[in-house]
Amino acid sequence: MKEFAIYTGLRAGLFAICFAVLYFPLRNQLSVFPLLLVALIISSILSIFVLRAARDRLAGKIEHRAGKMSQRIEQARTAEDDQ
Repeated sequence: MKEFAIYTGLRAGLFAICFAVLYFPLRNQLSVFPLLLVALIISSILSIFVLRAARDRLAGKIEHRAGKMSQRIEQARTAEDDQ
């Protein structure tokens, strides 16, 4: 699923940017693990706003596929009932 790969890549990129922005000024005060945690929290919050369009496209694609699957299940059920 192309939309999933795009969204995941954007999330990873946003995390990397947050980590880089925090790492360079704070590398002498904090170790890597706390910087990773802070970058994860900040990137998670930012992704709610920054990646809204990509998330909506992914949700639309998932909804479309779920609808097609439900339709196929219903068709199979009615075909089974007809027999």
